[in-house]
Amino acid sequence: MTWGPFSRRAALLGAGGILLAGCSSSPGGSSTQSSDSSTGANQTNDKHKEERRRVENPPVPAVTISAAHGLDAMWPNEPLEINVTDGTPTSVKFTDVANGAVFHATVNGNQALPDRGSLFPRASYTVEVTAEDVNGDPHTSTHSVTTINPPMVTEVDFRFADGEVIGNGMPVWVRFDLPVPEADRAAIERTASITTSPVQEGAWGWVDENTLQWRPKNYWEIGSTAHVEVHAAGLRTGDNWILNDAAADYRYGDLRVLQTNIDAHTTTCYRNGEVVKILPVSTGKPGYETMTGTKMIMDKEFKTIMDSTSYGVDKESAEGYRLEVYYAQRITWSGEYFHAAPWADASHGSENVSHGCTGLSDENAAWLFEYTLVGDPCEFTGSTFPVRPEQTWGAWVYSWEDWQKLSALR
Repeated sequence: MTWGPFSRRAALLGAGGILLAGCSSSPGGSSTQSSDSSTGANQTNDKHKEERRRVENPPVPAVTISAAHGLDAMWPNEPLEINVTDGTPTSVKFTDVANGAVFHATVNGNQALPDRGSLFPRASYTVEVTAEDVNGDPHTSTHSVTTINPPMVTEVDFRFADGEVIGNGMPVWVRFDLPVPEADRAAIERTASITTSPVQEGAWGWVDENTLQWRPKNYWEIGSTAHVEVHAAGLRTGDNWILNDAAADYRYGDLRVLQTNIDAHTTTCYRNGEVVKILPVSTGKPGYETMTGTKMIMDKEFKTIMDSTSYGVDKESAEGYRLEVYYAQRITWSGEYFHAAPWADASHGSENVSHGCTGLSDENAAWLFEYTLVGDPCEFTGSTFPVRPEQTWGAWVYSWEDWQKLSALR
């Protein structure tokens, strides 16, 4: 048989190909079975090696704890020191002896701080420390700590969160019964959270040393609700400690806005953007001008006494007075009110004759008294004397940009 050069090469390659096929692994082939057997053997060997690595009857971890200020007067916001012999700490749990509240802690090296940031002052805790031995098996030991019992503490609560519907200008109002120094405000503000329905943009602001407020960018939407929590217990306020966490719910209804035009002598009453009524009024005369800006209904009194001596004017002088007035609704701390002023009925709607209040007829003052809620915004225009934030509930005296600057986190 004659072999051509290409035919011979093809034959050799074919033979090589047969040999290669015999050496390659294929599904169901003997080489696959050999590989599976090898893998199983390796796993068995690994298991035996793992078993050989375990220590028989290892020592149980010995745990001791300490704190910088002692275990019987531990500062609520300081870490717990954990010392372990023959093991590694992995978790810590604090349980309040009085109420059973549980706080888990993150272990960082040999220190543990509650995930919430601090414990409560004036509290005793059972502390469970879990540590792993050399084999990785957990062991839990139990200990005790008591936090500092300071002579004075700061308590946290809320204003106007009693379940009643309030005016849509009212901010969420967190109140501290002792002053909070500026240096401590950021840490406290970080613990504050709010959930609104519907969702609306807003920001926290410190309006004074005792008050943290949250207001939306615009007035609260119709029918809004807000759930607020402050988890600041155990944080410092100067030389004191915050005693408690606090939570509250706020409810808002229709959006009522009063717009008083000082020059036009009118108060236009809006509900949800629609005009309900336009009332003729008389505001402050020259020298006693009513202030412009956005105030709020702060208080409602069916009857009250207004006395010029409260701001230094003798009641027997030409500008003095002492009057019993009805349907009084305070809008500034300095004494501006909406109220009935029947002695000035001839001036309502045409002339400003008061000492700064917004006067109405008896009938209109009674209607307005029933119409409003505490927290309703009252917008005044037409005077050259702007109201200052401290003269009223001043959340809306600020522009949105300036309000955001009141946050301790900016």
